[in-house]
Amino acid sequence: MKYLLIFSIFLICKLSYGTGQVPDYLVYKGDTLAIFSNPLEKYFELTGQRELMDFVGCGSTACWRGYKAIWELKGDKLYLIQLTSCHNSCGLKIKNADLKKMFGTDIVLADWFTGKIIVPQGERVQYIHMGYASIYGKELHISFKTGIRTSEKTISNEKIANKIRFEKRQREIAIKIQDTLFLQVKKVIIWDTIKTPLYDLCDEKYILTYNKKGNLKKVWVDYESLTHTEKHEEWWWNITDDRKCRRVIKKALKPINISYLDSPKKKIKIPFEIFYRTETGKLELWKEMWMEE
Repeated sequence: MKYLLIFSIFLICKLSYGTGQVPDYLVYKGDTLAIFSNPLEKYFELTGQRELMDFVGCGSTACWRGYKAIWELKGDKLYLIQLTSCHNSCGLKIKNADLKKMFGTDIVLADWFTGKIIVPQGERVQYIHMGYASIYGKELHISFKTGIRTSEKTISNEKIANKIRFEKRQREIAIKIQDTLFLQVKKVIIWDTIKTPLYDLCDEKYILTYNKKGNLKKVWVDYESLTHTEKHEEWWWNITDDRKCRRVIKKALKPINISYLDSPKKKIKIPFEIFYRTETGKLELWKEMWMEE
């Protein structure tokens, strides 16, 4: 059997946790696969009890539910075949629970489970540190009614995966080009509050739009607008008071072509923020937190 190792976060009932969780596993067609589901939680909901007698007295932030279940699909029936502690903290060794003591049998038909088991497949294109939210290239969805498989289908996440890959590449380019852009505006534009009033200095947060050939096509002052009204006001300021600075920045940065960074063959947007500090009389490059990672 081969094991598909994943990094995921467990969503338990209606609560989500901010620490990566140990997943359950499903034996399926000869493979043992990590799953984005925990069918045993349905059993606890129905019985109103979730005491795991063999695992009392030990907890872990990486395993809030207190166990790791291994399931097997035999024909169309879902069976619980093993229940283990998923940590060895508190001086306890990882061990198996006594299924016969809990259920009266060693191999348990999950007849309480009606729902869906999700098996992530392919490339993990984005890790999200909350619940089972990480995104993979595709997912196998297996539906059950009272422990009996009723259907299964493979869901492609390729559209969102491509969007994530593009946004990741766009961020990488933004990080690489910041210092070059900053040196260019420092060199080309006169940052002198004696000759230019402070309120006329073009220290703003900009969004730079490049075409698929790597040429700068648009400069926009970013007010980080959210509402419709705010976006309308942003548009108004950009075509009026900010128009001069947009032209100044565009003229300064236009000679820089970013195609050498292997940019995607499509339009990309790069944030660029500069600030003139009056105390020192110097221009500063302000980078967003994700640029410092």
